[in-house]
Amino acid sequence: MTKTIEALAGLCIQRNGTVRRSMNMGAVSLDAYVRMLAETVHRNNQISPLLPKEDFYEEAGRYAQSLLGEAAAGQIREALACGVICTADHHGAMYCSQSFQGDLLFSFLLKELAYGGTYVPILSAGQVELENATYARGISAYTSAEEKQLFPLFPAKHSVQLASHAAPVDGGMIDRFRKRFVEKEDYQPLKNTLDGICREIYGDPRVLSAPDFAVQTTAAGEILSHRLFAGDDGPVFAYLEIEEAVLPLLLKEMEDGSSLIRLFLTDPDMRRGLSKNRASDGSALADHLFRCTDEKGRKISLTLTPEGVLSGRDWNKEAVEIKADPGILTEMLITKKLLPGIFTTALILQFERGITWMGGQFQSLYLPEWQSLLKELLTDAGLSSEGALIGSYDCTGYISGPMFALYPGCGFSTTAGPVEMWMLKPSVEQIRELIRKTSLRDSHLIGLSEMYFDLVLRNEREENWYRLIAEDLYSDFPANRIEKEE
Repeated sequence: MTKTIEALAGLCIQRNGTVRRSMNMGAVSLDAYVRMLAETVHRNNQISPLLPKEDFYEEAGRYAQSLLGEAAAGQIREALACGVICTADHHGAMYCSQSFQGDLLFSFLLKELAYGGTYVPILSAGQVELENATYARGISAYTSAEEKQLFPLFPAKHSVQLASHAAPVDGGMIDRFRKRFVEKEDYQPLKNTLDGICREIYGDPRVLSAPDFAVQTTAAGEILSHRLFAGDDGPVFAYLEIEEAVLPLLLKEMEDGSSLIRLFLTDPDMRRGLSKNRASDGSALADHLFRCTDEKGRKISLTLTPEGVLSGRDWNKEAVEIKADPGILTEMLITKKLLPGIFTTALILQFERGITWMGGQFQSLYLPEWQSLLKELLTDAGLSSEGALIGSYDCTGYISGPMFALYPGCGFSTTAGPVEMWMLKPSVEQIRELIRKTSLRDSHLIGLSEMYFDLVLRNEREENWYRLIAEDLYSDFPANRIEKEE
């Protein structure tokens, strides 16, 4: 193993406990790791939850049916009934290699749990900026040794708009994209692939007629999935915006005077308790209940105060205050002026219903911290049995981070995302074999360029770090290069 990649990985190990834990597991294969994750799901499924899982399966299935049709929704309900959801993705960021390879791992996890369908539901967060690192603003590609390539569809002025509030990609955007990236000779070997994506994905009537970017992403993801693998046995990813999928349950619980979310909003002792204890990043549960947006679809963070006000500041530093009245909040949720925060979503799905979350290197750390804070809050409030039940779940699920498939450049290798899969068309069996023979430790070295970007500040990064990693991956992991199927 080359010293450079080991040194860069060492800094990531220092910065993140999940990466450190995974690297310490040594030579366990990704195939065996997926079986370990399946055991986590089995254990969580054996715990009787506070509220029935089935109501989420039905509501999410109904949402999926409205977007993808009855046949797809039937499979999605069956997949959800395994009791686990992939929660690492950001809605619209379909071309991110780390997210995509995590989605592939999740598809194999569902198979390990005896799911026999083709559609793989991915519950993606919509409340992320288009310019987020996973890049919902456009298309990510990995065919350069110098850097991750970003090809924007949305103009720069939309960079900080939330994906959940973005208008759809339209014909004008595609025309400008083609003139900038497809009709020039600067972007070989990507030119034909970008042209194919424009024609076959964004030229499809279902995609062009979508009312907003969120609905468009779900349609585009289904079509994209059919273009990535040799044969017809590849997974079809159903990218469903998690805030929309969970909304019907949240609205019901807002009406229920005995629900936890209702108690959090209306009980003064509960409100004080939500602010009392803090996670390692300094935040309290009160900081993660809800978010709102301004007229441009930009996120505004809110904190529930002990006085019963959701308080924050907008982009002009002006105070934003919303009375935490369930009726007022319900109306704002329905109109998407208010969004359920990540903790509220986790409360409804993981903590109340015991549906296991499989996330990324950050979520697998903050979710157990929130679990501990919630258990303490409920115990202090005299709900010790509910707190003990919630505290019994394993919330460390981690599936988006380990990587196994490399694009074979000339003297370099980079992590392969959907663009590279479109170019190379591997078989599902080739993907399965890579998962069998790649260790969990090596998977983090293979995915180092994504982790290093996330965990190491710009002014701390090694000069030419991306190229150094790409060259080391070429020499160290020749067996992980995707081969084009003939």
